[in-house]
Parts: sequence; structure tokens; C-alpha cells
Amino acid sequence: VIFSDDQGQTWQLGGTSEVGTNECEAVELADGSLLLSMRNYTYREQKQRVFAVSQDAGVTWSKTQSSPDVHRTFCASSIEHQTSDRSGGKDRILYSGPGGPGRKNLTIRLSCDQGRTWPVAKVLYAGSAAYSDLIVFPDGSIGCLYERDDYRKITFACFTLGWLTDGKDQP
Repeated sequence: VIFSDDQGQTWQLGGTSEVGTNECEAVELADGSLLLSMRNYTYREQKQRVFAVSQDAGVTWSKTQSSPDVHRTFCASSIEHQTSDRSGGKDRILYSGPGGPGRKNLTIRLSCDQGRTWPVAKVLYAGSAAYSDLIVFPDGSIGCLYERDDYRKITFACFTLGWLTDGKDQP
């Protein structure tokens, strides 16, 4: 992990995760720890994405844990806070990545328990889809940039938490 504590002016080398992971992205949890979402290419039998936690700002990482809720594909994915306990709201973390089989069915997932489970899932694009990146706008709406149609197109889609949860959750 490479990180910055000063808005990107300088960068520091952090800790490494276990062998067999790469293309990772971290999100800060409500208690200040970091959750690292990683592409898992060694543990093929798991068929799940792996995650690790750092309690020391990325200097060291816990043993990786797979998530039964998140399909593992050999693909970079995205993880982003939608809201945070520190902002006075319900803590929500978003995840985007192919829902499978393979690099198909780009799925947006929602966790309200610091990434331990991802019970809400909705397909954003039901075709071939690969690398994705999420952004949360100041108004709470969400954007997702992703590859699709066998890498022939790049698409940007906007949606709301209401769309993702079928109106059951709003910021």
C-alpha cells in the first residue's frame, strides 16, 4: 500500500497484504481503521473477493478474509464510503465489481456494518463488464465508471441510494 497523509503532497510506503492479491483499494472505516478490498488470484477455490483491515493507518494488515457475499473475479473493483458515522449519518460502504459468472453483471453492493457483510446487491449492467470506479457526489448521488461489452465501451452511470435499495434506504 502507498498512502498520503497530507492530501497527496508526499507519499509513504505502507504494509503489504498476503501473497496472491493485487489491484486493491482501501476505504477508511468509522473507527479510523482501513478496509482493503483486493483482487484474489491465488485462492481460486474461494470464488470470493478478499478483504483485510489495518488498525495502524496501513503500516500492517490483518490476514485476508474472503466475503461470501462478494463474487471473486480476476478484476479490479471499487470501494467507497457513501456516508460515514463521523458525518452524523448511517455508515454505508459501496462496492462495485462484476457479480459473475466471470467478468459479467456489474454489481453494486452495500454494507452497513463496516464491510463485514454486503447484503444489498443490484446489477448495474447485465452484460460483460470489468474494471469499475465509484464516486459519491456531495448531494449523495453515486457515479460509476466501468468497462463493458468486452472492453469496447467505457460507460459512466449515475444512481442513488434509493435506486440501490429499492427505496428502503435514503441518505
